[in-house]
Amino acid sequence: MFSGVLFFVILVAGSIAFVFSMRQIIRINTGSELSQMLEIKRIKLETSVENEISLALLIADSPLIRSFFANPGDPELKRIAFQEMAAYRRAFAANSIFWVNDADRLFYFNDDAPYVLDPDIPDNYWYRMTLYETEVYNFNINYNPDLNVTNLWINVPVFDDGGKPLGMIGSGIDLSTFLDMVYEDHSEIADIYFFNSTGEITGANNVEMVASKKSIDRELGFVDIDIISIAKTLESGEALTLDFPMGKIALSSIPLLDWYSIAVFYYSIYDYNNAMTVFFILAFIVLMFVLVIFNVFISRLLTPMRKSMEEAEAANQAKSAFLSTMSHEIRTPLNAILGITEIQLQKKPLDQSIRDGLEKVFASGSMLLRIINDILDLSKIESGKLELSPGKYEVASFIADTVQLNILRIGGKKIEFDLHMDENMPAYLLGDELRIKQILNNLLSNAFKYTDKGTVKLTVSAKAIDGKNDQIMLVVVISDTGQGMTKEQVDKMFDAYARFNMEANRTTEGTGLGMSITRNLVHMMHGDIAIKSEPGKGSVFTVRLPQGITGSEVLGKETAESLSEFRTNGRTHLRHADITYDPMPYGSVLIVDDVETNLFVATGLMSPYGLRIDTVDSGYGAIDKIKNGNVYDIVFMDHMMPKMDGIETTKILREMGYKQPVVALTANAVAGQADIFRGNGFDDFISKPIDIRHLNALLNRLIRDKQRPETIEKARANPETRKPQLPNETERTEMKRRFTEIFLRDAHRSFAALNALIEKGGSYSEDEIRTFIIHTHGMKSALANMGKTDISALAMKLEILGRDNNIEALTAETPVFLSSLKAYMDEITPKEEDPGEETDNDDKRYLTDMLLRIKAACEEYDEDALDYSLAELKKTSWSRQTKDLLNKIDEQLLHSAFDEIAGDISKFIETR
Repeated sequence: MFSGVLFFVILVAGSIAFVFSMRQIIRINTGSELSQMLEIKRIKLETSVENEISLALLIADSPLIRSFFANPGDPELKRIAFQEMAAYRRAFAANSIFWVNDADRLFYFNDDAPYVLDPDIPDNYWYRMTLYETEVYNFNINYNPDLNVTNLWINVPVFDDGGKPLGMIGSGIDLSTFLDMVYEDHSEIADIYFFNSTGEITGANNVEMVASKKSIDRELGFVDIDIISIAKTLESGEALTLDFPMGKIALSSIPLLDWYSIAVFYYSIYDYNNAMTVFFILAFIVLMFVLVIFNVFISRLLTPMRKSMEEAEAANQAKSAFLSTMSHEIRTPLNAILGITEIQLQKKPLDQSIRDGLEKVFASGSMLLRIINDILDLSKIESGKLELSPGKYEVASFIADTVQLNILRIGGKKIEFDLHMDENMPAYLLGDELRIKQILNNLLSNAFKYTDKGTVKLTVSAKAIDGKNDQIMLVVVISDTGQGMTKEQVDKMFDAYARFNMEANRTTEGTGLGMSITRNLVHMMHGDIAIKSEPGKGSVFTVRLPQGITGSEVLGKETAESLSEFRTNGRTHLRHADITYDPMPYGSVLIVDDVETNLFVATGLMSPYGLRIDTVDSGYGAIDKIKNGNVYDIVFMDHMMPKMDGIETTKILREMGYKQPVVALTANAVAGQADIFRGNGFDDFISKPIDIRHLNALLNRLIRDKQRPETIEKARANPETRKPQLPNETERTEMKRRFTEIFLRDAHRSFAALNALIEKGGSYSEDEIRTFIIHTHGMKSALANMGKTDISALAMKLEILGRDNNIEALTAETPVFLSSLKAYMDEITPKEEDPGEETDNDDKRYLTDMLLRIKAACEEYDEDALDYSLAELKKTSWSRQTKDLLNKIDEQLLHSAFDEIAGDISKFIETR
């Protein structure tokens, strides 16, 4: 109530003050505008008349015209003079000319027939005045009854050499045309009139006032001002503004014509339609808003707080949506890198050199994944959704992994790395190992990046905390002899996206997020970080983190020295080392993903469990599988798929009554993702790249733990299933070949689709643009999985252009991508030796027998028998037609399309 009354009082008082202030401003501005307007009209009018007068004087001074006026009866002279008159006529602005000879007094006007002028008629007073009283020129406004026009006449006498008047010549300007020319672009803010010294109106929008010689005093009598008297007091070219009750007038003289002009402005509500009024209204809106917010804040404190929380949540969801997409795009190729490496590391025994290489690939891929997570972590920290996951970790393994990953950053630089470990440090600690690694990775990576030569030193020790026997203070000191920083740079060190010495470091990788995340993580762990730095001499970072103690075992001198020499007793601690594969021949899963590489990786990771695995490449395929009566222990559902995504597919499955677990297979590892999936019918989710520990726990919980104990023990006791069925060398070679064939099939389809669109040219429909996006999106992931990051980047750029509907750039850049794709396809396509003729190469009896075996295996859903027969067939060189069939069977087998395989084999045999 108080705010409302206060606002009303301020509004009334302010409005009154505004109206009076604006009225004064309008009057001052209007007077100036009217004076400027009259000055413009005067200049325009005088300029027009002067141009006409100058032309008339030029004609009057023409020897030919003077000779003709002296001898009007000379026919040849008359003919030539009339031609010159016609030429001059076109030069006048009004395209009009008149002349009259004093000898015959025939009045010629344009192309009209001449008439004899009678100078004794009062309306023709101008005749004798021009011939006998004018030395240069005169003008008048006159209605000519013979021509039935009201013109502004410019009269110039023609004299002979002795100064005797021979006649006159000039221009008769139609008054309405003349006034239109003067009044063009005239604004609507004022009425303008012209009048002479006697008060007769000589110019107005209404030409009838001029023809009737209406008085200006009579027309504007309501202003209650003696206009004519005041006008006569004006100096040449002077302007004067006066007020009258309804508005304002401005008077000005026009010396050339001996006229005056007057502009009349009428006050109106529309005068307030200006920027000041807009500012006034906006000011009151702001004031009202402030008062309302103040009132609501006082009376309902919780309401705006709730609204702010909702807006913040909406903004956070929008950011999470963006991060989800970004996470998906980056993590998809990492899924293949880490997944395939994990599959190969499962093989036992494995040559040590190969194992070492694969472990480095896995460790580096894991490091890359954590770097990507930096981008996501900042958002989680800002939204308060980043949570620590404390647990027991081995200090030696933790330090070894961190050092091995970061030592690669030395490259060709002349840098020595020193590691000093406190041998009395506990061997095991309680804390968030991943986040502590992240802190050390950020600090070490910066030390190596910004040091060109010298030493990088890492010192790790433990200090007791007073009064706490179950905790120690983990102290990590990282020093370098690199660029160093000024005090101002140190103060800005922890700002997000902050980087220094950009000119010197323009080629140095980094987003500037690492140190901001580091400080936030340290503070979340109730620790602190200190920096000492000097330009040109290097920096020292000291991190202190309280950690829990578990057990009494200490690191020891030997282990500490081994770490200092970059040795950990020959052991590399990778995540997969602790995995125990429980055989689950009783279980079945369906993997749904539109990228065949992802199907390949997921199938490979689950193959050691002995599960029955079906795969489909779309949501439609998953629905068909369930409609056909298939029931699975788990359906792994990809989140982002074309046409029908994983969420929509799962909703349809739930509506069909399918109640078995559905797990989201997604590359969107951001905060709150689990809630999104569980709210849309999913039972759980697993991130890509797939963490084998997470996958193992999921399979144990949703498949193994639901079985009877005797079923589990029976599977474990069965010698056929108790060990993981890992591929041998021949099988791995075959898997690589199949992987390449899968890529080539996808690449050929996408190449054909994109090439057809580009060749079509012109505009594209919405469906065609969608097709373009789908194929570039698919090729982006497929090429990344094949290691062709350069061409993959081109595909990503095209996908973005398609989403932005940038047709011009899309059309221009797609041929470059297609050319690169075609070259790579040609490079990896197996070279044909000599296909020969089909009848010469194919052993029809053997081929038919093996195909019938494959068909029988399909009818029995015996995938092992099918794989064996298909592999045997591929050992033989076949004709192109047979090879196409085998490749098609290979592709269909990936999706467990047994019925389709059997049908294609039947058709093939019938046609041979």
